[in-house]
Amino acid sequence: MSKDDKIQRINEVKEILLPFCTKYLNEELTGYVLKLLERLSRKRVISITRGKPEIWAAGIIYVIARLNFLFDKSNQFYLSADTIADFFEVNKSTTSQKASLIEEVCNISIGEKGLCGEEISDMFEFVQTPEGFIFHKKWLKEKIVEVAFMDDEESKKVEAQLAEQKKQKELEARKEREKQQEIRRQKKAEENREMFKDQGNLFE
Repeated sequence: MSKDDKIQRINEVKEILLPFCTKYLNEELTGYVLKLLERLSRKRVISITRGKPEIWAAGIIYVIARLNFLFDKSNQFYLSADTIADFFEVNKSTTSQKASLIEEVCNISIGEKGLCGEEISDMFEFVQTPEGFIFHKKWLKEKIVEVAFMDDEESKKVEAQLAEQKKQKELEARKEREKQQEIRRQKKAEENREMFKDQGNLFE
């Protein structure tokens, strides 16, 4: 694969993508699509020159649709898997598989910054305060505005809620540690049983 071949294929995929973006997406979503194409083109572990360009285009759209909840019918830019497959004249199952491959190669997870709206990425990003509290970034942004207009009584209520949330987090963390300890204990016991069983077989 030469550099010229790669550039040519990227341009082919882009030319296929743009009509779809014009018909179904807005400028912001189109930007995510092109950014993912550019990101994919830099990967060496996978060659975009292999396979049909229509499959790559459909896979890219599928990823962006999934990240931005476009498969939700309440979304303004709702898309169905059939819409994507029909537009690019590709198999729906193959498109889904290609999308999963793209996500794996590009190490994309839900809430991926730069490929979805800030209101979505904030939902999956957590922030820890100096006091040790952990919140969704989106929730914290909303509460910062509210706190600015609170009186002393309201502030005390918020502090009490935060303290209760911290206590709950610590309880959940302790339960998780105890659960993991029990799993390790059971695994060790099973290993010991297998070891004694094997030793007993030596004398049969």
